[in-house]
Amino acid sequence: MPHLATERARRAGVLPPGETERPLVLVQRKNSTAIVAEVCPQALRRGLRVGVSLGEAQARVPDLTLWPHEPQRDRALLGQLANWALRFTPLVEAQTPNTLLLDVTGCQRLFGDEQNLAQQAQAGLVRQGLQARAALADTVGAAYALASAGSEAVVVVPTGCGSAYLAPLPAAALRIAPAISARLYTLGVRTIGDLLHLPRASLPARFGQELVLRLQQALGEVFEPVAVHDPGEPPQAEVTFDAVVRDLVTVQVAAERLLEAVFAQVLQRELGLRRLECVLYYERVPPVALSLGMSRTSRAREHIAELLRRRLEGVDVGDGLSGLKVIARETARWQAGQGELFEPRDPGADEALGCLIDRVVNRLGAGAVMRAQLVDDYEPEWAFRYVSVVEAGCVAEEAGAAETGLAAMTRPVRLLPCPLPVRVIALCPDGPPTWFGYRDGEHVVARAEGPERLETAWWRGGDVRRDYFRITSESGEQFWVFCTLPERRWFLHGVFA
Repeated sequence: MPHLATERARRAGVLPPGETERPLVLVQRKNSTAIVAEVCPQALRRGLRVGVSLGEAQARVPDLTLWPHEPQRDRALLGQLANWALRFTPLVEAQTPNTLLLDVTGCQRLFGDEQNLAQQAQAGLVRQGLQARAALADTVGAAYALASAGSEAVVVVPTGCGSAYLAPLPAAALRIAPAISARLYTLGVRTIGDLLHLPRASLPARFGQELVLRLQQALGEVFEPVAVHDPGEPPQAEVTFDAVVRDLVTVQVAAERLLEAVFAQVLQRELGLRRLECVLYYERVPPVALSLGMSRTSRAREHIAELLRRRLEGVDVGDGLSGLKVIARETARWQAGQGELFEPRDPGADEALGCLIDRVVNRLGAGAVMRAQLVDDYEPEWAFRYVSVVEAGCVAEEAGAAETGLAAMTRPVRLLPCPLPVRVIALCPDGPPTWFGYRDGEHVVARAEGPERLETAWWRGGDVRRDYFRITSESGEQFWVFCTLPERRWFLHGVFA
């Protein structure tokens, strides 16, 4: 799945609904430079490549959409896809960053033949919104090379014909280090076929043992197993009623007993709950799943039991329930809170805040409770975004986790929704104001810090050039004002508490 990361970002709603075809890149920090970590097909067609600097990418494609690279989320999605692929074979390996290896030996008879099995696997990924290429061969190395470097959506290599299919592929398809691939290219060894014509005994001394091992694995001379993906059963408990139950209190009591059993498993594994699922099995209608999301990893048993009890109050039990199942659908490693030594604080305060947010979220919905998240952007209006507290959690980010361009000058905690024009008197054109007024108020400036110049965001449709000042009035109030360049218009952007 060559574009797994960018397709996951698109599925997460990075782009507005009407702009789904805009080029998208995922950005990460390397030392002090922002570089492109992943590119979508649209950006690829416009000449962008992984590894270029962010400034170069924006210069080439002005309408580019940027998003942080989140490899942990990509790994989580790949694990979910590995669980999905278990329908084809019990031997599945999730190989980061974007590959699934399946050992389908003996399973092809269940799907008619190997061609049909490979087509079903590839089509299943496409239906989930992912571009995918599938290859089936005698060895893991050959299948990987054909899927990663081939041009066809589905390739099935006849038994014993791996060398012929591998010959036209680039040598890099053998999963060798980029340095080895570059050295081969410099020497004129462009394809695997060229590599096969070289004396095998001379390769280790010139290119190392890795090249020989990968070549032997692709040709089947050295066996390469598929590491079995173990999805692991999540903590769960279920009950089947002896008779159809139509009493809500009975259902709530049964659900709480199942929750006790699930909590025992969660504690035994040293985990905490992030999302709980309660499945209601009816006698004559399809099952219904109720999901409870937590804003932070929790072990507050009574709190979660109360959330579950309230969710069950809205369930229609008139059709009769035949059973219940409670599943800890998402868990995380538990880290207990620690009290402060010199600044006494209730260690349960954070847990209490999480419980309050959970109650509000499960009553109003995940989209109704949002929190600001810092974004690495120089322009103040774009230096944050709002995300669901269930997704981002309620734990505050560390200072400096996403520093912005004006880090040297402390910004107000809260900006005005829209900069307000102000009347200003300044002694010199490029200097700070000595007096300013906005609305009905007038302020004499006692002290000023700045300017801090901001020049950016030309790729958003217009240059932004501002000089920011932090000014203190004679009454002690502090304001954040800026002057636009070259128009020399003044605006109030924030007020310091």
